Amino acid sequence: MRMKVHYHVSLSTTSTTTGEGLLQDLSAEGCRIECARPLPVNTYLSLRLLISPTELPILVDLAAVRWVREKECGVHFLSVQPPQAERLKKFLASTAPPNNPPEPDKR
Repeated sequence: MRMKVHYHVSLSTTSTTTGEGLLQDLSAEGCRIECARPLPVNTYLSLRLLISPTELPILVDLAAVRWVREKECGVHFLSVQPPQAERLKKFLASTAPPNNPPEPDKR
Protein backbone atom coordinates (compact mmCIF):
# COMPACT_ATOMS: atom_id res chain seq x y z
CA MET A 1 0.00 0.00 0.00
CA ARG A 2 1.37 3.39 -1.01
CA MET A 3 0.45 6.56 0.81
CA LYS A 4 0.45 10.06 -0.63
CA VAL A 5 2.87 12.11 1.46
CA HIS A 6 4.81 15.36 1.23
CA TYR A 7 8.03 15.04 3.24
CA HIS A 8 11.61 15.95 2.52
CA VAL A 9 14.22 13.35 1.75
CA SER A 10 17.96 13.66 1.51
CA LEU A 11 19.77 11.23 -0.74
CA SER A 12 23.33 10.17 -1.41
CA THR A 13 24.67 8.09 -4.25
CA THR A 14 27.53 5.67 -3.83
CA SER A 15 29.82 8.40 -5.18
CA THR A 16 28.85 10.58 -2.15
CA THR A 17 26.83 13.04 -4.23
CA THR A 18 24.20 14.45 -1.90
CA GLY A 19 20.89 15.94 -2.93
CA GLU A 20 17.41 16.57 -1.67
CA GLY A 21 13.96 15.79 -2.90
CA LEU A 22 10.32 15.63 -1.93
CA LEU A 23 8.64 12.34 -1.08
CA GLN A 24 5.40 12.01 -3.03
CA ASP A 25 4.39 8.41 -2.24
CA LEU A 26 5.72 6.13 0.46
CA SER A 27 5.38 2.45 1.28
CA ALA A 28 7.42 -0.09 3.23
CA GLU A 29 8.99 -1.23 -0.06
CA GLY A 30 9.78 2.08 -1.73
CA CYS A 31 8.78 5.61 -2.61
CA ARG A 32 8.31 8.17 -5.36
CA ILE A 33 10.62 11.17 -5.15
CA GLU A 34 10.51 14.50 -6.94
CA CYS A 35 13.99 16.00 -7.32
CA ALA A 36 15.42 18.99 -9.16
CA ARG A 37 17.99 16.86 -10.96
CA PRO A 38 16.79 13.59 -12.52
CA LEU A 39 18.53 10.40 -11.41
CA PRO A 40 19.35 7.69 -13.94
CA VAL A 41 17.58 4.33 -13.70
CA ASN A 42 19.59 1.80 -11.66
CA THR A 43 21.27 4.51 -9.58
CA TYR A 44 21.92 3.18 -6.08
CA LEU A 45 21.17 5.52 -3.18
CA SER A 46 21.03 5.82 0.57
CA LEU A 47 18.10 7.85 1.87
CA ARG A 48 17.17 9.85 4.95
CA LEU A 49 13.38 10.18 5.15
CA LEU A 50 12.61 13.38 7.07
CA ILE A 51 9.08 12.58 8.22
CA SER A 52 8.99 14.65 11.40
CA PRO A 53 10.73 17.77 12.69
CA THR A 54 10.88 16.21 16.16
CA GLU A 55 12.14 12.70 15.29
CA LEU A 56 15.33 11.41 13.73
CA PRO A 57 15.08 10.59 10.02
CA ILE A 58 14.29 7.05 8.94
CA LEU A 59 17.39 5.66 7.24
CA VAL A 60 17.35 3.49 4.14
CA ASP A 61 20.79 1.96 3.66
CA LEU A 62 20.37 0.99 0.01
CA ALA A 63 17.73 1.81 -2.57
CA ALA A 64 17.62 1.70 -6.37
CA VAL A 65 15.99 4.02 -8.89
CA ARG A 66 13.61 1.82 -10.93
CA TRP A 67 11.92 4.38 -13.19
CA VAL A 68 12.21 8.07 -14.09
CA ARG A 69 9.57 10.46 -15.47
CA GLU A 70 10.69 14.07 -15.85
CA LYS A 71 11.60 15.22 -12.30
CA GLU A 72 10.10 12.15 -10.56
CA CYS A 73 11.62 8.77 -9.92
CA GLY A 74 10.42 5.52 -8.38
CA VAL A 75 12.77 4.11 -5.77
CA HIS A 76 12.78 0.53 -4.45
CA PHE A 77 14.18 -0.05 -0.95
CA LEU A 78 16.77 -2.85 -1.08
CA SER A 79 18.24 -2.72 2.43
CA VAL A 80 16.69 -1.21 5.55
CA GLN A 81 17.96 -2.16 9.01
CA PRO A 82 15.23 -3.88 11.09
CA PRO A 83 14.82 -1.02 13.63
CA GLN A 84 14.45 1.48 10.77
CA ALA A 85 12.00 -0.80 8.93
CA GLU A 86 9.94 -1.09 12.12
CA ARG A 87 9.86 2.71 12.51
CA LEU A 88 8.72 3.04 8.89
CA LYS A 89 5.95 0.46 9.36
CA LYS A 90 4.74 2.18 12.55
CA PHE A 91 4.77 5.55 10.80
CA LEU A 92 2.78 4.18 7.84
CA ALA A 93 0.27 2.50 10.19
CA SER A 94 -0.17 5.70 12.22
CA THR A 95 -0.88 7.86 9.17
CA ALA A 96 -3.06 5.39 7.25
CA PRO A 97 -6.73 6.36 6.96
CA PRO A 98 -9.02 4.26 9.18
CA ASN A 99 -10.48 1.24 7.48
CA ASN A 100 -14.18 1.85 8.09
CA PRO A 101 -16.61 -0.99 7.35
CA PRO A 102 -19.30 -0.23 4.75
CA GLU A 103 -22.63 1.09 5.97
CA PRO A 104 -25.35 -1.57 6.25
CA ASP A 105 -27.99 -1.53 3.52
CA LYS A 106 -31.07 0.25 5.00
CA ARG A 107 -33.76 -0.90 2.60
